[in-house]
Amino acid sequence: MSELHEALKDLSPVDFADVPLDNLAEWLQSHLESGELICNSVPQPPGGEPFHSSKPKHSEPDLAASSKDIFVSSARSPDPHSLHASFHGAWGKPYKLGAKDNPLDVQVYKMAAKDKYGAWFARRSVHEGISFSRMRKAMRWEFPASMAVEGGPGAGAVRGLAVDSRLEQHKVGKVGQMEVFQLSAQFPGPTTPREFISLLIVSENALSEKSAADGKHIPRHLMVVSKPCEHPEAHERSGYIRGKYESVELIREIPLHKRSDKSASTSNLLEKHSGPQNGRDRGNTISYAESRGPDAKGEHVDNHEASKDEANPELNPIEWIMITRSDPGGGIPRFMVERGTPGGIVADVSKLFDWACSNEDIPNPDEEDVDELVERRKSEAPLPAPDTSVSESHNDQVQAGEESNGILASAKNAVTAGVEAYAPTAVADMLHVDPKPADDVSDSSSTSSYESADDYLDDTVLSTASLPLSDTLPSDASTKSLSRVGTGFSSHDKKLLELEAHKKKLEQKLTKKRESEQNKLASSQGKSATEAAKARERHERELKKLEERQQREMKKLEERKDKEVEKARRKREKQNDKDMLSRVTRERDDFRRRVEIVQRENELLREQIGEVQRENTVLVQKITKGKGGEEVLSAVRGELGKKGKQRPESMRSYSSVA
Repeated sequence: MSELHEALKDLSPVDFADVPLDNLAEWLQSHLESGELICNSVPQPPGGEPFHSSKPKHSEPDLAASSKDIFVSSARSPDPHSLHASFHGAWGKPYKLGAKDNPLDVQVYKMAAKDKYGAWFARRSVHEGISFSRMRKAMRWEFPASMAVEGGPGAGAVRGLAVDSRLEQHKVGKVGQMEVFQLSAQFPGPTTPREFISLLIVSENALSEKSAADGKHIPRHLMVVSKPCEHPEAHERSGYIRGKYESVELIREIPLHKRSDKSASTSNLLEKHSGPQNGRDRGNTISYAESRGPDAKGEHVDNHEASKDEANPELNPIEWIMITRSDPGGGIPRFMVERGTPGGIVADVSKLFDWACSNEDIPNPDEEDVDELVERRKSEAPLPAPDTSVSESHNDQVQAGEESNGILASAKNAVTAGVEAYAPTAVADMLHVDPKPADDVSDSSSTSSYESADDYLDDTVLSTASLPLSDTLPSDASTKSLSRVGTGFSSHDKKLLELEAHKKKLEQKLTKKRESEQNKLASSQGKSATEAAKARERHERELKKLEERQQREMKKLEERKDKEVEKARRKREKQNDKDMLSRVTRERDDFRRRVEIVQRENELLREQIGEVQRENTVLVQKITKGKGGEEVLSAVRGELGKKGKQRPESMRSYSSVA
């Protein structure tokens, strides 16, 4: 089992200064190999049937609308390499969870750690009703989706953790990418928010032949390795407690169907548009049987254009594996954390399924970079009607520029001038086109998500198809412009009018943004005092509750002490009474024995006295019958009389006895 625990050490905390950025590919590959071993060490769910004899439960992909529609699949993935399979025994038997708490039949395991930290927990399950492509997009979009949500700690989180800021992002060819996030979470109840600085390794090329079906077919998959990180830009924030969590998460398809060349090939999406190439290059996705070629990953299949007579690979079941342990900080006992972990990781499965199934517009990370996709969505969002009073002076600038510098140059200068005049101070050099209302954008990430006005202008000029004339020209401005220009529009004039309309809308948008930020600044100052007062009141309430609880505990202790003292006193009295009775009984029995002895002695003395008296009588009779007997008897009596006078008490006693 030493190999398994050595692999788990790769999830331990790391200082970002120790990350070898000059040799990042090898470092990431080492962590992904450890992640593969860890995931394959988790035992398969009991029962089920082999993948080569299983059939999909649905005829169409992505039929589930929520986690309640997700089907528990009986298909089982191919057995991993014998070395990985030998670690199954380290996890022991699965937890016994009720069907109500575990409707998706997630198997949960626990393994003691070899270091001084907490135990490891793992879960493994197989599901149908959602395609691998949709699940992959959901997992890759989960963290970026929370960056645009405004609110307190954990706002916008799908499974409890939300991104407050992204500190690092490094893409390493076909290996994957590494990111460092500053995350936050708000636990239930009146608890302090937590923050986590996590280094994430995301890869769709993480598995090797040790996880391949028949030793050569590697299924589509996505692995996410998360480890705590110390970053120089991630200072501890006031009002947060910093925690740590380590995890490996893997989703992979169970290949009931191998993808054919016809169904697996896709056209480059960038060829469908005449605009500039904003996304990264994509190679054509290849068939499942050839997915492990030297230049192919084998997991970028996002279409459902397979012919009716061919099986759809998006119907393949999805296996979901996760290994984790965490320390939320704040002095929470480890046993409480470990007691709540099994239920928490099981609930996370339903949370992500609910979010993934209910969102139809989850972006595909293969089409273009996430940041570019977010910016494009912002530019395509509906904009409010322009305010002509705000932009009159800048229209004069545009008309003056038309005469001297040309139409396109003046349009560019007008947009730039509008930005400089109306943008808030914090974003004076940046332009932010928000796809949502201003109150839905996070203040912490607003300044980092602006694009420059020049870049926006260049994209607009080069891709006029995205700016329909009828939608972008305001009604009153278009009437004046048409009367001035006439009926013969040139292509440059049309572009200028489009840019004028966009400029006015941007001015309106930026004005509202500036007012919103000023209002937020004013409200935040008032809120700070209010929040401080609320925090003091909450602290006082907690202290009062703690004092009352301590008083109740002290009262209980005093009552228990009095009860114990009274109990001891009664026990002593009972023992004393028992001892007294025993002593009296012994004394009584002793006196009885003495009385019996004295009575027996008295009886013996009486008998002896009677014999002596009889002998005396016989002697007196014999002496008196002899010659001189009377004299002898008188002399004896006289001598006895003298001694009797000397011992009167003895004689009286003797007489009484006689």
